[in-house]
Amino acid sequence: MNNHSIWENDLHNQNQASKKKKLDLQTDILIIGGGITGITTAYFLKNSDQKVTLIDKGLIGMGVTCKTTAKLNYLQGIIYQELEKNFDQRTSKLYFDAQQEAIDLITKIIAKEKIECDLQQCDSFIFTKEKKGIPKIDKEKEILEGWDIKCGTVHQLPIHFPIEYGIVTKDTYTFHPLQYIQALKKIIQEKITIYEQVIALEITKEKDLFQIKTNQGVISSKYVIVACHYPFFLWPGFIPVKTYIKREYVNASKFQKNCSPFTAISIDSTLHSIRFYKDYIIYGSNQHRLTNQIDYQKNYQKSKNDFKRLFSKEPEYTWMNQDVMSNDKLPIVGVIDNNNHNLLVATAFGAWGMTNGTIAAKILADIVLEHPNRYIALFQPKRKNITSVVQSIIGVLHYSKVYLQTTIKKNPVFYNDHVYIIKINGNYYGVYYDYYGKKHIVHHKCPHMKCNLVFNDEEKTWDCPCHGSRFDIDGKVLEGPANYSISVNFQNE
Repeated sequence: MNNHSIWENDLHNQNQASKKKKLDLQTDILIIGGGITGITTAYFLKNSDQKVTLIDKGLIGMGVTCKTTAKLNYLQGIIYQELEKNFDQRTSKLYFDAQQEAIDLITKIIAKEKIECDLQQCDSFIFTKEKKGIPKIDKEKEILEGWDIKCGTVHQLPIHFPIEYGIVTKDTYTFHPLQYIQALKKIIQEKITIYEQVIALEITKEKDLFQIKTNQGVISSKYVIVACHYPFFLWPGFIPVKTYIKREYVNASKFQKNCSPFTAISIDSTLHSIRFYKDYIIYGSNQHRLTNQIDYQKNYQKSKNDFKRLFSKEPEYTWMNQDVMSNDKLPIVGVIDNNNHNLLVATAFGAWGMTNGTIAAKILADIVLEHPNRYIALFQPKRKNITSVVQSIIGVLHYSKVYLQTTIKKNPVFYNDHVYIIKINGNYYGVYYDYYGKKHIVHHKCPHMKCNLVFNDEEKTWDCPCHGSRFDIDGKVLEGPANYSISVNFQNE
């Protein structure tokens, strides 16, 4: 079994780091993050007369984007009735339009650039396994049909997978996200400078230019676009207060089916997400708010057991994905600070990063180029509503709970004999003994907002249960918002 996504397997050893270059010390536009949002923003800016630079802390596309299930879909659970409740009918329809436009943008780019990325049109389902979910499905159907979207009703999926009720729509797609991003990278790199393995650490402002401190020097830029899944700073924006993290466990295996490929997702509290890629079925399940469950090994095992029970197959691939969720269900895209109109951010795409990341890229590029865009107000980070305020308070309580939980019991019962927390000279450290008996020691607090870390025995990482930062056994940052390592050098302690 492979502990990485099926997309990574297809591009094994093909995504090599760019050669080390001397940092370009000044640019007009700096894009931080080389996932779907950053690369697509660069694509939209490639023909501008401004100098554009893109940096990524790892390899292009190999962050959160390579963990996605890669659905290009406007049928997103019961999002439209949720947006009507949180806002109004106009907001719900505008979000729907944004999803359709994102799908249109991607398919047109693929056609124009002749990108081979396994784009496939397919039907999509939302469904419930519970009788109480039927009215919600019918409500979503009513909303969609009011927008001239034809919806069929179903009581079963095209494969054997018991459901109570659902609806199906057409004109949705799936694709290979890394093949798409790698193609965009090749297209833009003649006009845009790309630096991989460059970590943005801090952003300050001096006169009319931002100064971005990185692990390889300082970059000056007129515009800064932060497109790195989760911004690494607290202020401006207070993103941790406006968002929370959901974790989903994904399994994939070869699967013989007697039907056309499709996508499906449940609306119930228990997630069931299905799509196909070639002769593989990809199944996401066991989604939970990150602060609610910290026994990661238990969650991985349950997802594998569920996959085997439902499809009579052992998973060949198992991986984990983390989604940034906004409190009011809308992505956060645009100018983040009234005092710095040239500092832009894109985050909180929910579970729909391919479409929301693409429309975010179009918004960001249009803001910089001073082009009109009908979605700027919809996603703007400074919006306020009662739902967001209430959920922010609930979020603080969740963070407090998990902080206390990991403070009171630093060595939880699910740790094995190879993992423990120790205190040395008043500081806490995480210790892991690998298969060969070698000891690896790291700081036990996340440098982002000082939450206590939890060991993930499945992937051998130290994970932050508050905001989703992840580190390897030697303290290197694997996933933000943290941008500093937790490595230990006792000579400097």
